[in-house]
Amino acid sequence: MLIGYVSDERYVAVADVLAEFERDGRSRLVARSTPRGALYADLDPGDYRVTLVKPGFGSKSVMLRCPPSAPYQLRLLSDGLLGYVWPKWVRAGERAEFRVHAVEAYG
Repeated sequence: MLIGYVSDERYVAVADVLAEFERDGRSRLVARSTPRGALYADLDPGDYRVTLVKPGFGSKSVMLRCPPSAPYQLRLLSDGLLGYVWPKWVRAGERAEFRVHAVEAYG
């Protein structure tokens, strides 16, 4: 069954992401994403912790429920410098901050 789609921070599909599904502290299944980023797994109904790993991206663990009511959107951040302003929109005189994601110390 289709669990979801794996993409990067720009919603571009990421292929060959290794995904480990755990339940009750035990590994239940290991799967890989397709070239379109789709993640398929034959899982029993219930809650799972999925850990996603791909060289060049930060690892990520999330909780999900199976079967999903809609495919999950699983995003990985690439190992590069990424900056953005938060919140995305403010009115004149309101405050915003610059946030940075980096694999090395940033100062």
